[in-house]
Amino acid sequence: MLNIVSTPIGNLGDFSPRAMTALQEADIIACEDTRTTRKLLALCSLEVRAKLLAYHDHNGQEMRPKLLALLEAGRTVALVSDAGTPLISDPGYKLVAACHSQGIRVTATPGPAAPLMALTISGLPTDRFTFQGFVPQKQTAARAQITESASLTMTQIWFETPRRLAKTLTLMAEIYGERTAVITRELTKLHETVERQTLSVLAQKFGDTDPPKGELVLLVSGANKSAKNYDEEAVISLLEDILNRASVKDAAKEAEALTGWPRRTLYQMALQIARRD
Repeated sequence: MLNIVSTPIGNLGDFSPRAMTALQEADIIACEDTRTTRKLLALCSLEVRAKLLAYHDHNGQEMRPKLLALLEAGRTVALVSDAGTPLISDPGYKLVAACHSQGIRVTATPGPAAPLMALTISGLPTDRFTFQGFVPQKQTAARAQITESASLTMTQIWFETPRRLAKTLTLMAEIYGERTAVITRELTKLHETVERQTLSVLAQKFGDTDPPKGELVLLVSGANKSAKNYDEEAVISLLEDILNRASVKDAAKEAEALTGWPRRTLYQMALQIARRD
């Protein structure tokens, strides 16, 4: 059996008795980083009989057949990540898929997950949401993925590093417009913080200070539902009508309220129309 075991994301008090028992009963513990898992076991004074094996993105192709062979031989393998719930922006899904293909039982010992905790304390809608993982490191890829997500009307959850946070907030403010965003930091730890403001306000704040320390989760409210009813052609037509009686600035503001499109984008479109006329 493969058991996907959740571990704390910061506070050791969140290490459930069931998760501890699962690790104690396992024959093999497949770890994202064996050093991190050994440290966790030591901090919790947890003695295990299992052999710890490294299993991550870089050695997955080599290690997966070995783990599958152990499972087929009747061993119990516990899969853990460095923190939180495995497979949530961590390696492991290919092993789970292979187990299903070969008829090996898969179960999970649930526990902490930073994206879900951040969502529950964000004050953003929780009925529909999407987890986007890490914002791509390259600016071109980041812009493409953020642009692709601009029309989603559900809450978005992203991982981002402190060093790139200000740049990402600025990019999101440009593409998404004035949406509410929430930054959670050091969840479950001593210096846990939650900051809730518009994207542009947060972009300016973090752009004017040194990068924050610790693990971050960034959440952004979804697009205005009415935005889906306006494609580019419809928006241009709307702006043309508004510009007959309003300035470029006021036209962008009014169109934002009607369409849900980002005001900056609308301003540039209105400016082009005004110059053309």
